[in-house]
Amino acid sequence: MPSLRDPDPRGADPHTEFVTRLFERCRRGLLKYLFDLLSRREDAEDVVQETYIRLVNAKTLERSEGRARAFLFKIATNLAYDRFRERRVRGPQSDTELGALASDAPSPERIVAFEQGVEIVKRTLLELTPRCRRVFLLRTAEELGYDEIAARLNVSKRTVEREMQTALEICQQRLQPERRR
Repeated sequence: MPSLRDPDPRGADPHTEFVTRLFERCRRGLLKYLFDLLSRREDAEDVVQETYIRLVNAKTLERSEGRARAFLFKIATNLAYDRFRERRVRGPQSDTELGALASDAPSPERIVAFEQGVEIVKRTLLELTPRCRRVFLLRTAEELGYDEIAARLNVSKRTVEREMQTALEICQQRLQPERRR
């Protein structure tokens, strides 16, 4: 069985094609997410590009779109936090950067929106089936891999993947007001 990195007989790399298609579908949402985190468009755009490069260079990447999308956002989030740490260590280099750093503080509206989002996720978790909730918490809070969760809960890895996908879809629906109908 060929791996993701085996070249296609036609010369196309299936891994790169998969990543590119995924990235094209997620780019707008990813850019918005990073802009909300970083408050600077140029930083968000830089992180988007670096995320794509990291994803293309990833040694292993499951072809499941849900897992690959989650991995894409995890890479982007980690790169955004790296950007925050760089800013903190480097400090402002000019008056312009000093003003930009002051504007990086979240606005009261963003703080309220974040707190409301946390409350929505908490309520949503209570609506999930016990196993689905447990899978979600083991993955997000304890950062366990799907294999570890499957072993701990004595279920198949595929069951863990389905439960996690269900939890993510329900949380995403509840967090997006236009989809709450």
